[in-house]
Amino acid sequence: MKEKKENFAQPLSLKERVHFLDIVRGFAMLGIIIVNYFLIVDSVKGFDMNSSDLVHNLVSTFAEGKFITLFSFLFGVGFMIFMDRAIQRVEHPRKLFARRLMILFCIGLLHITFIWVGDILTFYAVAGFLLFAFYARTPKTILRWIIALISIQFLASVFMMVYNAMKTTSSDMPIDFDFTLTSHTSLTYWDSLIARWADMGIMAASSFSTVFSMFLMFLIGMYFIKMDFFTNMEAKQSTWKRIWLISLAAFILTQLSTMLNTLISGENTFLMELFMVLAQQGNLTGSMFYMSSLAMLFLYIPALRKALMVFTKVGRMSLTCYLLHSIIGTVLLLPYGVGMAISIKPIGTLMLSIAVYVVLVIFASLWLTRFNIGPMESIWRKLTYGKVNPVSKTIPATLVQPLNSDLRQ
Repeated sequence: MKEKKENFAQPLSLKERVHFLDIVRGFAMLGIIIVNYFLIVDSVKGFDMNSSDLVHNLVSTFAEGKFITLFSFLFGVGFMIFMDRAIQRVEHPRKLFARRLMILFCIGLLHITFIWVGDILTFYAVAGFLLFAFYARTPKTILRWIIALISIQFLASVFMMVYNAMKTTSSDMPIDFDFTLTSHTSLTYWDSLIARWADMGIMAASSFSTVFSMFLMFLIGMYFIKMDFFTNMEAKQSTWKRIWLISLAAFILTQLSTMLNTLISGENTFLMELFMVLAQQGNLTGSMFYMSSLAMLFLYIPALRKALMVFTKVGRMSLTCYLLHSIIGTVLLLPYGVGMAISIKPIGTLMLSIAVYVVLVIFASLWLTRFNIGPMESIWRKLTYGKVNPVSKTIPATLVQPLNSDLRQ
């Protein structure tokens, strides 16, 4: 009987997918590519905290930190979808997802070792194990945890601000500090390979806030699924409108705090830190604003749905495209490759990011004309589920999935 149930433990079929989530995932991937390429270029040139370049500042203000946060939200969504389906069809759904996380962790280790130090897969895999404690919780309980974590994040910043304000002695430590990624300045691939794990140690040592924010977004993603916000979205237009209005107001507040912080005199450290505390919530507010804005476009302007569907190709192959963007970016930008980073301008970095995304859209579109899932997704699937059905496409993809599609895998 167990064997029969496990044969049904398969990923979403093409007909079962909810295209809006793939749109959000594909859109988030575009932002991740832009931010990561700017990170690579900045690390090669040396971080310039006082850059006056308009493009660079726009990316820092409206993209940095927000798309990785949005991707974390989608990870929580994916966890709930996976578990909802697995718990109905296998004897041990937690073991199945734990195996899935371990495989993701191994893929992340290979990514760090051979491609790029700026990996997020390992962090997702580690933080993902914490979700088991929340799967069976009610939406109200999860919401309380979300509020508590946001409060802790906010109050920790406030306490630090008060502590700094009460210090009677001045510190010579600069507010902003740089760190060097040796693997980004290595002249040969072998040297980069050796330096990569040393760099990862530096990044991991200061990653608590990153993992904390990831887990917070995981819970928000779980909450959205438990509240069925993505099921029959057209019938929930008023709900999505409220989500968008709240996200818009919160995003404006955090963005204003960021801008005001740059206008304050350096001598008024208390006021600077006050605005900085508010600005630190910008990743959360920005990710929710972008996601809900896509929902508003999807729901209220049906004519745009066809255009938005371009994001679904990369969204359906997000793991493959994430790894490919790392390979392409490091080869083109780092010194052991083409070495473009040392001379490229911010506008050039932005155009390169968009060009790589277009290439990924074309690649994903061509691949999905023949197969239902991407190559890395296929490997992840086979290692997770064991014996699976062939991935060759047997049915044509529809352009727009009905909004009341079954969300359960």
